Amino acid sequence: MGMAASQARYLALVARKSNCEYEGQQINEARTALSNQSANLFNQMLGLNVPVPPSTQDYTKTQYSYSDGFNSSTISSWQQLSNTDPDYNYVVTHHYYTDRYTGSMKMLSDPQVQFAGTENATVAELSEALATIEATEQALTEAKEEVKKLQEEMAKITSYADTTAITEVTDSSYDSATNRYDVTNGGNNIPFYNYANAPDDLKTLIDSTIQKLVENGALDKKYLENKSDIYFTDDGNIAFKDDLDNLLGGSYGSTKTSLPIYSLEDVNAKLGQYATQLVNAELAVATAQRNKNEAVDRYENVLIHPTYIGNSELTLLTELDKEQETELKQILADMQEQNIDTNLQNCFDDAGNYRGGVYSFKLNGITYYTTFTDLQNSYASGDGNNYIDAQIKLPYYNATYVSTKIEETEKALLETDGNGRFVSVRFENDSVKYVLNMETVTDDAAYQDAMNEYYYENALYDKMVQDINAKTSIIHQQDQQLELRLKQLDTEQKALSTEMEAVKKVVDDNVEKSFKTFNG
Repeated sequence: MGMAASQARYLALVARKSNCEYEGQQINEARTALSNQSANLFNQMLGLNVPVPPSTQDYTKTQYSYSDGFNSSTISSWQQLSNTDPDYNYVVTHHYYTDRYTGSMKMLSDPQVQFAGTENATVAELSEALATIEATEQALTEAKEEVKKLQEEMAKITSYADTTAITEVTDSSYDSATNRYDVTNGGNNIPFYNYANAPDDLKTLIDSTIQKLVENGALDKKYLENKSDIYFTDDGNIAFKDDLDNLLGGSYGSTKTSLPIYSLEDVNAKLGQYATQLVNAELAVATAQRNKNEAVDRYENVLIHPTYIGNSELTLLTELDKEQETELKQILADMQEQNIDTNLQNCFDDAGNYRGGVYSFKLNGITYYTTFTDLQNSYASGDGNNYIDAQIKLPYYNATYVSTKIEETEKALLETDGNGRFVSVRFENDSVKYVLNMETVTDDAAYQDAMNEYYYENALYDKMVQDINAKTSIIHQQDQQLELRLKQLDTEQKALSTEMEAVKKVVDDNVEKSFKTFNG
């Protein structure tokens, strides 16, 4: 190897070795920085607060309660009086829960209020139309009842089902000389004469009546053959010997106080009379039906009125029953107490009398109320087909029993058992001394809230530990890579040192040979 080449090679090796040393220094500095980061993460983990689950003891307390026979009350707090009071020694706060009838207003989103009709109408006009429908329905009902009544009367005539009786008979007798029975009823004597004593036209009517009774199964046919057992009265009734004998005592058998009788009215004449009345009644039904149809058509198809909220049918209340009045007035009272203005109050006058304009409907089986004005406002705000889309919220109302906390604070006399435990209480507004029950209670809701907070904090803690571990793992991997590179540099530096020694020996040999040549 030439002198110049060896020197150049030596210089290159020196440069490479210097570069290795510099890179090694940089790696050591990087590993130091990583070590500092790892230490910081470790210190950060040491500084984390480990969440501790709550104890039920922290949410458990001793409380006193009593019962006044109607409600179970709990004493919330007690504070000893600072001044001397001979009757009371504490100011006590106590409460109980009761179901209180409470009115409320809610807002129905996307109500989909629907209207029908072609002519504008006020609430008064709608109420009048409904009243007309109700009146025509009543007239129709009465007309149908009259038809039914007439039909039943005609059926009675045909079947002689209108057989009546003389009741409360107080006395009866029989005169064999005249073949006459005398029946006493309410102080009146009713004579019954034998068929043989009847004039011919009366016998004809009696025969016709008996024939009808036998044909319809009301009488045995023996009465067609033995007319002597038939008796008649002056007012057009007939009776039979067996029934008359049953009114007599003694040898005639047991005494009875009721006598069956049968009418001798002219059946055909009476049927004709009823037939005429029936025709008139059926005409009245037809007229009432027509009037009702016209009234219903006017309300449903002519006058503009609200019909549905979604799938819930609306009913205009033309008058209030007792239950509805109680509920609506409770709603009004509670709204006024909360200073909430509603359209519901416009449906009543200053004296609390119902003016009209309230609609009822059902949601999930519960009856609610709203007003004509509220329905108009929601409907007018809509768009799309039939204006049922994008309607504003609809106010609606109802009253129901709501559990309410009733709390009072007043002076009281608390007595102890000598061990600091209260055993009785008497309040300043109550003369009764109540026995106190002491119990240990846990606020489960507050404890569960604390547990939920613990779960949340524990999840955050686990997340932070996982993040620190992940960052530490990354630092460890980076340090391993740097350590591996440092070992590679160390190996390379050793190789360079070996090669440099060899090149240096070559250079030294060349120098020595050169000096020997020139010195020789």
